[in-house]
Parts: sequence; C-alpha cells; structure tokens
Amino acid sequence: MSRTLERRLKRLFIAILRLFAGTRPVTTFDPGSAPRILVIRQHNQLGDMLCVVPLLRALRATYPRCTLALMASPVNADVMLHNRFLDEVILYDKSEFIGTGGHLYRFVGFLRRLRNRRFDVAVVPSTVSTSFTSDLLARLSGAALRVGAGSIDGQANPSAFFFTHPRNLDWRENPDRPQVERNIDIWPGTLRWTPDLSLELTLTKDETEYAKTLCRQWLTQWKGIIVYHPGAGKLSNRWPAERFAEAANWLSEKGGMFPVVTAGPMDEAEVRVMARSLRCRHYVVKNQPIRAVAAILQCALLVVTNDTGIMHVAAAAGTPVLALFGPTSPKQWAPRGDIHRYCRGDGGVIDRISVEEVLRNAREMLGLKEEP
Repeated sequence: MSRTLERRLKRLFIAILRLFAGTRPVTTFDPGSAPRILVIRQHNQLGDMLCVVPLLRALRATYPRCTLALMASPVNADVMLHNRFLDEVILYDKSEFIGTGGHLYRFVGFLRRLRNRRFDVAVVPSTVSTSFTSDLLARLSGAALRVGAGSIDGQANPSAFFFTHPRNLDWRENPDRPQVERNIDIWPGTLRWTPDLSLELTLTKDETEYAKTLCRQWLTQWKGIIVYHPGAGKLSNRWPAERFAEAANWLSEKGGMFPVVTAGPMDEAEVRVMARSLRCRHYVVKNQPIRAVAAILQCALLVVTNDTGIMHVAAAAGTPVLALFGPTSPKQWAPRGDIHRYCRGDGGVIDRISVEEVLRNAREMLGLKEEP
C-alpha cells in the first residue's frame, strides 16, 4: 500500500470517528473532591514516562482522596510499579490485541474491565507529540471528563475531538520550560503543587537487598561506586565511550571509586569500547530488568550518563546525576534538583564536552579535592 493511500485511508477513518465518536468541548471542569482519575501514558519512552511523576504528585496533593491510575505499555510499566502516588498501574499491551497472536476479543475484554472502573477523568499528558491510540483509549475509557492536547506549539492534534477539554499547549515563547512542568500544564483546573519537581520510583525491600548484596563486595575495597552509562538511543546524544573510560580511570585511580557500567539493548558497541579502555576492575550491568538496574543506581554515589532514559531512572532513584547533553535542551530535560548537574557541548555538539569538564564537576559533586 502506498503512503499516499495509507494517509488518505487514515484521514477517512479519523473523519468517520469524528462523526460518530467526536465530543463537543466543555467549558466547565469540575472533577469533584474525590475523583477517579486515569492518566494514559502508553506510548512514550522511559524518560517521558518518569517526567509525568510531578503531575501525579500534584494530582495526589490536590485530590488526596482520589483514586489515581496510570495506563502504561509493557516497556514502561515496571518502572512505575509501587509508585507512592498511584493506586494502580494498568498494563496496555497492544500485542495481545493486534498482530501475530493478537485477538480482538481480548481488547473487548480489556475495555470492559477499564470501563468497570468508572473513571471520572481521563487525562493524556503530551509534551512532544500526540498519540492517536492514547487519545482513543481516553474516549473508550468511559470517563465523562477527558483532557488532552488540542494542539502543541501550534500543531493541531488530529484526534483532539476525543476530548471534552482539549488543551492548546504552546511553549514557543518559553522553550526552556522543563518537561516536568509541561506535563502539569495539561490539567485544566488548579493544581496544588510545590516547587518539588523531582522524579521518584519506589523499590521493594527485595530489590534493594539484591542491589546492596551485589554492591557490598566492591565497597570492601573501594570508597564508593560510580555508575557510567555510555550509550543512548540517538548518536548525537552519545559522548565518546573512550572519554567515559578516561574519566572512569581517573576517578578510580585517584578517587578510589569503583566503576559500574550500565548497558541497554542498543549499547553493546559503546560498552565494549569503554570496557576495552578501562585500566581498572569494573562491572557491566546488562540484560537486567529496569527495576534491578534502578536498585543498583540507588547504591551509587554518582551516575555519569548521556541524555537518555537511564538519566531519569537514576534521578528517580535519588542518586546525584551528572548528565551530558548535546543537541537536546538540558533546561527542558535535565533532572531537577540541587544534587544534579549537567554539561552541554558548545553549539549543542556533545563531542565538545571535555574530559576535564566532566572530571571537575564529578570531583565537586563527590567532594574530591585532588585535581586531574
């Protein structure tokens, strides 16, 4: 099927849905004092998912008696389990409904269970792009009040007709507004939120004990642990792996810090280069569930990472993060809080960050006096 035909069919499908499932915008917004709220975040990356935590915190502070649920995809659901602001994480696994092995009747059953929860409000936070599936799920949830993006920075959302309260979000005059605050902007009412824009995740006792047992063997010989993450989904977000190794060598030899390297599914090449350049003992964390990785990050004194999902996981674990940025705006995406820092290459080129700059910031964050 040609792309032109595919686009035409999609527009026809949306036009039909607009006719039969469209909703007129509503001016008033009154969810009540104890609403049942569904936050739908099934399409985003790991970092985007964690950036919704301040919105959850604000909802819980504003409506302390509310029931608050989050819908997430299998990739992102685990990191939000046991979150103290949530009553429930609802797993949306589209592979159960479509494609090989998928069955439509399972989707019908999923919708029946979803509607039986009788949500009052469904909200779809969107800060970068919109998701037709997420917007449709808000409509199918049965919630009387449905909130989502009507447009983002002047770009209309073609599925905004599913919402009773489409929000026209425009940050073009304030491009540095942090993503965590942009997520809060989606709510039509007044939220009781504090300057606390930190990320959070909640680990179980078993998860923390696993990490402590693993890390204890290194802490008998080393002053502490530093975690390095040399990978990233985008090439332009990757600081050279050799420089990660150079910084790790100095902090190991001069600072007594044991290097732990984390590897995602696409980071094998960067980790191999870094490991080959390390002169000291080290440990590579790979093929581990994200919650196990988060527990290890929580044991570290510092995490040095590219701008990628692990940056947000480390911040949510409460560990100081030294984040390395290239073209992406750190004012938007860097972890919030005084314990974190970032370096950005001149002109948005990550290769222009020097090893000396990284070491200077790392030493100051760790309280090390010796200079490289």
